Amino acid sequence: MNNFEMFKSQLSDIKDVLEPISLEKGKKVVKASMVKKVATIVGIKTTASRFLPVSHEGYSTDTFVDKVDLLDSNRAEFIGRKLKGIERRAHMSMFRELLEANSDMAWDEAFKKYFGKEGGCIIPDGLCLTCWNCSLFGGLEAGKGAVFSRIRYFDTYSIEPTELAVAMEGSDEGMAIGNTVSEDLNKKRGSDSYHQYEYVKAGIHFPFITIIENPTFLDVIGYIKAVKIADQHGYGKYSANHGKFDTEFLAISTGYPRFSVLDMLEWAGPDYSIDKIRTKFNATSPGVEFEGNSSEPVTVFGGEIDQMTENLIQEFKKYFDILKG
Repeated sequence: MNNFEMFKSQLSDIKDVLEPISLEKGKKVVKASMVKKVATIVGIKTTASRFLPVSHEGYSTDTFVDKVDLLDSNRAEFIGRKLKGIERRAHMSMFRELLEANSDMAWDEAFKKYFGKEGGCIIPDGLCLTCWNCSLFGGLEAGKGAVFSRIRYFDTYSIEPTELAVAMEGSDEGMAIGNTVSEDLNKKRGSDSYHQYEYVKAGIHFPFITIIENPTFLDVIGYIKAVKIADQHGYGKYSANHGKFDTEFLAISTGYPRFSVLDMLEWAGPDYSIDKIRTKFNATSPGVEFEGNSSEPVTVFGGEIDQMTENLIQEFKKYFDILKG
């Protein structure tokens, strides 16, 4: 087997993980799996526009980028919960399109037929907990399926320090100015009709690590494709116009990483070099290690990763055949 075939052979079987119908007290639930396999996805997200990562409600007239002191620098912080939320929605919409393309019914009709969910999954508290999206991302209500999540996100931080990465009060760019959502256009504009906000500049880098437990090949390539869609949708506050990204996947492995996002920040060095990180993921002589549970992990690097998504429709059809019985 070549490297790609070996990678697939170490993933979970779609019948064992994604079979959505398992009756428990008359209800449909995600079928539990005790097979402890893993896929680790590593990459770098680069801002392609202004980006405002916040995990708070902000203030009436000022909104600030989340920041944290880390490794002798102050850095912009991008929390995993925000990453997961946007990518979950991208994944959900993508699979609805796949469903309609491979079915003779609308996606909402199919959800009612196959998952017993009128109108399909509705975020946050109207999730079916059985479909391809819920099986991977789990529920959102505590005690009602959140523990079913098989995907694990980690917080990430800008490689560049805030003095280079963030437009803020005192910087050359200064804070941005925008109109308030509740502005009454019939009234004369004044100091209460606008707000100021910081933002992460374009060209700033955020390394990331995402882990999928008990992964199928459909999970892996569906995630890769969903990330690309989410990049164009936008992350963070004001994502309709801001928060666009370009994601570079560096490696996908069937083992756990023996390094962290903090290590990736240090690899960039004092000159914040992305190339220094890339050299760690050289396919011929990698400088990173992954650790498997019971076998030697297989790692796919660089260009091979994007080619995986060519199999998305084929892998979805396998899942849909199981669904139809």
